[in-house]
Amino acid sequence: MKFAGLFLTLAISPFAFSGEIVTSNNIEVLAVNGAKVKGSFFGDDTLKIADGQQQIVVRYSHNFRDERLLESRPYIMSVDVDGTTEITTNKLYSYSQATQKINIGLDWFVENEKKQYKVEGAEQLKGEGFVPYADIEGLVNDYNQENNLQVTSNSVKKITMNSLIEQYKAADLEQKKQFKMWLINNETK
Repeated sequence: MKFAGLFLTLAISPFAFSGEIVTSNNIEVLAVNGAKVKGSFFGDDTLKIADGQQQIVVRYSHNFRDERLLESRPYIMSVDVDGTTEITTNKLYSYSQATQKINIGLDWFVENEKKQYKVEGAEQLKGEGFVPYADIEGLVNDYNQENNLQVTSNSVKKITMNSLIEQYKAADLEQKKQFKMWLINNETK
């Protein structure tokens, strides 16, 4: 019986994630859908992920020939993952060119099996303190709350008043009662 379970797990697991994110050596994926990405010891530049709209946090980091390291702030963006999806930024050849481009803002590009496009609406996360980006999950959570985004493990949705009204209408009597109690308790705080 254990063998059958192991066999089914191995047979199904390649289909659990049909997409993957590929980056170049100077782009690091920090988080996907609010969850911190664990780095690979071998420096693998691919990340298995579900197809669909995904919230990605990336950072440009490059060690130039003169041993000067340059890193951008983390950028948060919504990316349409479809099969193998590559995230790139401007080609930067020198430290001064990279510094200048980082100061005015990097452009991000996505290429997958169906299309190639420039990411619109990529924003820099702004951390505070000595190590401002140590809690990337907290920064992403704050960003999502400020921008009314609902992010699950495999999708990103903008919460609008109409969607809240539709959810309320679809709820049963007990759910509506619980929501009203929650609203009353939280409005008075």
